[in-house]
Amino acid sequence: MKKKTKWTLLGISGFLLILLGIQIYYSSVMSDIWSEEKAAVIAAQQHGGLIKAEKTYKSVWDKDSIYWVIAGKDAENQDIMVWVKFTENKKPVEGPKAVHTELVSNGLSETQMRNQIKNDLPGAEIERLIPGMYEGEYVWQLLYNLNNETKYRFYRFQDGKQIGEDIPLPNQ
Repeated sequence: MKKKTKWTLLGISGFLLILLGIQIYYSSVMSDIWSEEKAAVIAAQQHGGLIKAEKTYKSVWDKDSIYWVIAGKDAENQDIMVWVKFTENKKPVEGPKAVHTELVSNGLSETQMRNQIKNDLPGAEIERLIPGMYEGEYVWQLLYNLNNETKYRFYRFQDGKQIGEDIPLPNQ
């Protein structure tokens, strides 16, 4: 009985050590992303009128278009989206054009955008829908799959109009 208890305790201890190792590894891998996200929320609070952050998105289209977008509430408890531009060095950009705030009521919410996509692309599977920046405009960036083709499509945040042509992923 003592040998069985000893092996059981040893097995449980080993399992807990493995879980601890996984948690430490995960934390070390995610720490840069978490610190970027925190810096974006702070910038949105300081310069974008954000009071309460509800959801964050990271949008990277090219090296000059790295944004964290924070959805949340302003001082009047209105739904807002705040775009915070980042450098390649993972720091918020300084200056007047680094943070942009829009009332969600002045554009399309995620739910409204999803409904529009269902109408525009019947049968498409939405892989990802995030707010971002494309060709100097605040957008909803859609990654979708339709007829075994995966493509990007951009919709203007303010009015939901498509910007440019769909961009197919290479090797499709």
